[in-house]
Amino acid sequence: MTYIFRPLLKRIRLYLKKKMDLRLIRSSDIFDKNWYLEKYPDIAESKVDPVFHYANYGGFEGRDPGPNFSSNGYLNNYEDVRSSGVNPLVHYLKFGSKEGRKIHPHKSDEADFLYSCPVCEDRFSEFLPLSSFYEENKMRYGNTFTFNDVETINPAQYQCPRCGATDRDRLYALFLSRSLNKSPSQKLVNLLDIAPSRSLKLFLLKYPNIKYLSVDRYMGDVDFVLDITDMNAIQTNSFDIFICSHVLEHVNDDKKAMLELFRILKPGGFGILMVPINLKISEIDEDPTVTDIAERWRRFGQDDHVRIYSKKGFLERVEGAGFAVNQYGVELFGEYSFFQYGISQKSVLYIVEKG
Repeated sequence: MTYIFRPLLKRIRLYLKKKMDLRLIRSSDIFDKNWYLEKYPDIAESKVDPVFHYANYGGFEGRDPGPNFSSNGYLNNYEDVRSSGVNPLVHYLKFGSKEGRKIHPHKSDEADFLYSCPVCEDRFSEFLPLSSFYEENKMRYGNTFTFNDVETINPAQYQCPRCGATDRDRLYALFLSRSLNKSPSQKLVNLLDIAPSRSLKLFLLKYPNIKYLSVDRYMGDVDFVLDITDMNAIQTNSFDIFICSHVLEHVNDDKKAMLELFRILKPGGFGILMVPINLKISEIDEDPTVTDIAERWRRFGQDDHVRIYSKKGFLERVEGAGFAVNQYGVELFGEYSFFQYGISQKSVLYIVEKG
């Protein structure tokens, strides 16, 4: 019985802790609700409780609770706080004030470099935003969904200024750096990268125990020029890992492609399988027969997409192909890691496994 109730007790404790943190911030004279809403108009427009926003997101996004406290300054000057994943103001109110920590610390020489890229391991003051091309075309062709409706994207901090890694590339690198071992003595790992990202490819080639191969239907500098729905040139149970990121929305028969991915993966292997997911829809919207550019932009959000996935629909199709699905988000990686690497707090990494 104790085992059954343990997860429930854990959730209750977490709920009570977060509730106490909100009460602590709300009662502090450091948090200035009116200042916060004026300083950050997007929060005012969203109608979200400013205390809730700061406690769960703002403190990790570098937003300040008031004019007399620097969230970034506190995190950057106190490594133990940054690694703990605790909201900076909550830490100060609970511990920092008693320990004599400064509420508005002077920036260190490195404090301007708030962000880092796990792909190239460089540091920056900011990432590059997503091109306005996409937003302009969505508006032009009448697509009513915004990037806030999409599960895993950070348009404001989209691309690394050095290596070009997108926010989802950085999410994959964050996971793979935890899953892979750089020791050359480790067992050889066969990895297939589908429609490869150049920056992520260079990241993977740093691992001496990875045998890296790539596949694409149109790219010339890959190992296999194949249609993902028909990869008969690749033997069954060939790869320990595959990466298939934002490919299936381009494919007419995505179910057949998923079956091929299942076939080539070794039992016990895993894949990174990602698509654009619209959280506002309940079913997949698709029609491969639509070729009109304007209609594709309107329905699917891009002129070379033939569908837009709902979360429910995506999971059903992946599981229908035989995969077990794991979903990893901020709970696994930590809020500060997502902030540091420019990854949206609502990002989810889908890891599929072949039992």
